[in-house]
Amino acid sequence: MDELQRRALYEGSVAYVSILAVPQLLLLYAYVRDTIGDDLSHGLVMALLGINLATFRSAVNNFQVCQRFDYILHDIPPEEEAEVAVPPRQNIRFQSWNDQDCYDKTNFTKEHLQRIYNCFALQIIANQGNGFIRVPTGFVNQRGIACCYNFHPEELFLYFMMRMKSGNDHTQMCHVFGGSTKRWSFAWRWIILYLDTRYREIIGHQGLLRFVDQFPVFFEAIQQKVQRAYVHNVDRENGTYDVTEGLGPAGDFEGSGRKREHDIMQRAFYTGYKKIHGIKVETVFLPNGISTVFGPVSARLTDVENVLAMSKLNEFLVHAQQGKQHEYQALGDGVYGGNLRCIRSYFKSLAGQPPLTNEQRRCNAAIKVCRQSIEWNYGKVSNDFGICSHPKHNMIGKRNPYAIEQLRMAHLLCNISICLKGDQASGRNMFDCDPPSLEDYLRL
Repeated sequence: MDELQRRALYEGSVAYVSILAVPQLLLLYAYVRDTIGDDLSHGLVMALLGINLATFRSAVNNFQVCQRFDYILHDIPPEEEAEVAVPPRQNIRFQSWNDQDCYDKTNFTKEHLQRIYNCFALQIIANQGNGFIRVPTGFVNQRGIACCYNFHPEELFLYFMMRMKSGNDHTQMCHVFGGSTKRWSFAWRWIILYLDTRYREIIGHQGLLRFVDQFPVFFEAIQQKVQRAYVHNVDRENGTYDVTEGLGPAGDFEGSGRKREHDIMQRAFYTGYKKIHGIKVETVFLPNGISTVFGPVSARLTDVENVLAMSKLNEFLVHAQQGKQHEYQALGDGVYGGNLRCIRSYFKSLAGQPPLTNEQRRCNAAIKVCRQSIEWNYGKVSNDFGICSHPKHNMIGKRNPYAIEQLRMAHLLCNISICLKGDQASGRNMFDCDPPSLEDYLRL
């Protein structure tokens, strides 16, 4: 496509120069006719004028042919033709950046990026299209053939990773990758939807099925952490508190509101409790650092009556542990204190019941130390992936909103980061429970 455009530019330049030469040749013709009057000179000037006009007609014809092929093959949509200043495409590949560039732009080293790239299977898709990924634009040419852009899989992958980290818009990204912003907007839509569809069963609560057999290990890891925290809150002479199995969660559980820019659907996403417009996710955070999410959904919905009823997480955990020797529970915050079989909260003193004992209060304090990890995980998502922190990227009322998919992809990349590097929120540091390898986690 680039060669076709260069040829069209060349032919257009030849036609332009040729038409500019016509007045000069006509002046020369008049001068020879009126002054010199020589038939040979007169014939020579006429020949030059004829050659120039023939060159002009040939260049115009070739230019129109190039334009026709450009329309048929569709490298640039018609509205994009009007753009005057389009940065040249840089054809970014892995070898274009050194290891420090990769980390600065994506938060991953080059080795880690290549491993992630292999797991995403973009090269396999490209191999089906002569080495390029064909991204449809939604237009068709005059022959009824779908119009597509061709993207090298490495360039498309690096664009995705850099934009997720930086949160830059397409105009800012084009300063690095070049090309048209509209061209990259089609690419962004394609890769966001592709990855969201590909890994929906992994980032969603269905991904917990991969770790059901590790629930006993997670229980022991959390129990040991709670006991260590409890020691700091009780005298040594009284001994440590043995956490019962009922309190041993398969993971931390929370529904968390997220501020988002609102548009025409603002009332549907407004929560009077926190006085914000937004979307939120229901998250299960495992001791190995991996989290699963349901949503995002409107922040207007309540955590228990609405979101939990939609996700059916309690029923899902019950079904997933059928036939197991022990049944483990997820620990939620204070609002999850109802009669749920596989989700519970802290000890509470309800009206008409005795107050909490000292041991129950100390146990609550120790468990809250463990639940800090889920807040750190939310912080890691927001800090490492700037796409979540820019309100302009989270406008639900836009014609093509991708806020929901972008937030899920941020959680996916956070899990990928934990698989590769561990995490201060848990993993090798807090619960002494290693995350899975990258390849195991992303295996379909």
